[in-house]
Amino acid sequence: MTGPSGDYYTINIKNNNNNNNNSSCDSYKKSESLVVLVTDDSEGQPQPPLSLINNYSKSFYNICIVFLVLFLSESARGLVLPTTPSYVETVGGDSSFLGIVVSSFSVGRFISTILLGYLSSKLKYRKVFIGSVGICIVGSIFYCFAYLDNGATGRIILIISRLLLGFGAGTLSAVRAYIAEISTPKERTTYIAWASAVQFFGFAITPIIGSTLQLLPMFYIIPPVSVNSLTSPGWFLTIFNSALLLILIIQFSNPIKSTLPTSNSYLKIQPQTQQEQQQQQQQDIETSDSVSTTGSCISTDTSTSDNIIKKQSTTTNIEGNDQQSLIKILINDKSALKSLLVFIILNFLVRGILGIFETLGTPIYLLLIDDKDDGTSGYYFGGMGVVGIIILLGISYISKKELINDFWILITGIAIIIIGCGVCITSDLGWVRFTIGSLLIWGFGYPLAQTVIVSMFSKTLSSSVGKASQGTLMGVIGMAGSLGRIVGPLISGMMFTDTVDCFYVFLFSTCLAVVTFVISILILPKEILDSINSLFFEKLYKVKSFINRKVNNVNFVNLNENVDDLI
Repeated sequence: MTGPSGDYYTINIKNNNNNNNNSSCDSYKKSESLVVLVTDDSEGQPQPPLSLINNYSKSFYNICIVFLVLFLSESARGLVLPTTPSYVETVGGDSSFLGIVVSSFSVGRFISTILLGYLSSKLKYRKVFIGSVGICIVGSIFYCFAYLDNGATGRIILIISRLLLGFGAGTLSAVRAYIAEISTPKERTTYIAWASAVQFFGFAITPIIGSTLQLLPMFYIIPPVSVNSLTSPGWFLTIFNSALLLILIIQFSNPIKSTLPTSNSYLKIQPQTQQEQQQQQQQDIETSDSVSTTGSCISTDTSTSDNIIKKQSTTTNIEGNDQQSLIKILINDKSALKSLLVFIILNFLVRGILGIFETLGTPIYLLLIDDKDDGTSGYYFGGMGVVGIIILLGISYISKKELINDFWILITGIAIIIIGCGVCITSDLGWVRFTIGSLLIWGFGYPLAQTVIVSMFSKTLSSSVGKASQGTLMGVIGMAGSLGRIVGPLISGMMFTDTVDCFYVFLFSTCLAVVTFVISILILPKEILDSINSLFFEKLYKVKSFINRKVNNVNFVNLNENVDDLI
């Protein structure tokens, strides 16, 4: 291979399967369209070629940009959390309207999530991300102007801004599809955990930024338009989304399908000696249209070409199968359809419970401190978000090490949510109960349950429908989550009485959590079910053996007594 300085290199491939039929070649020219990988060498550390390093670097930049898209889309929820009740009051709204405002974000996401997930499979990710960020910029600007009218017009503008921001935030499905496309099923929980950490960071940590922005002094841009405690989150989102839009246009590129060796092999590069370079140059002159081979080397003869064509045909067939109608696949595969429905319901319920806390968290906090104008709730909930980030990083580590099955993480998370909701069932909610309940739900239960629901959903269905439908599938489950965050805030907003009497609100959320736990049993993995059955029958056998021994002992004692009586 001709390197950047014109030197020739030998490319080596080591097969971890330790097959004896390893093929070897000397080199190839960089200009060749067909790359032939070469000798088997059992010594030395693997070092990928420069082009591969560049591809990995590009992929790293891309995933960072994708995570930034996810972060800013979720920040549209977290940044406004401390000030939304005050903003609603400024435009003449009440607690019911507060529920509508919170729900409107999810309505926008509900509309866009399947659409953007589908478009990510058709138009690919770059165009989808650029379009969605542009919509977020428009929504952020609307948010900055809603306060100028404290009547119906202001309320309409506020709802439109949240709808647009929610629509732009529908990229969550595209982000998850992107992760599913670049990762293997084994890696997926780790990647999803990182994505969930970024998502959770954008939603649960940015309230701290929202509270901090209120410390900025008010100033006018063009009177009467000003930057104040209510509009500063909107201006923040406008500036950073504009910067992100430029980054997407200049830097981001769609993932390209890998033509590199499989995970069972790795590459190693060795510089050739001067004599070998001269020999290679001579071979290049003599065989300009082929790659010279020696010994058991791979060649460009007819048989090799046939093998290449067969591999390409196989790849094409796989891609064609992945692009089959998703509906047909689900109709033919009842197990996949069942899994899809169960995961949709789980995501709907979990996100609905979170939506209740998202809607009422700040109002209840303001009631407990008895100050409706206080903006420190962002620090309160942001601190709990830090706990959630730690939990998500722990999930990433556990998944990477395969220390525990994803199902047990899901069950644990839902159980914690049940406890957190149950703690708050009271007619006189105080600081202790509210803090414990919020921490259990916000910091522990939701991060555990939500992350695993998405990763299990992707891994369970990818084997049935393939990666080509991941965008649509992630859109479906994202839509279910958005629907949950529409219903939860609307119902809780109507049930909330602007007092600390939250008995019925949290009774409702507890019932949802219990239903979630029961439904999650339906996705019990086969290996766990087999293990439980095996353990059950093993215990049953031991109990039966124990009873038989006792019965035999009793019969033997009775026999002895009868013999004694006869004597």
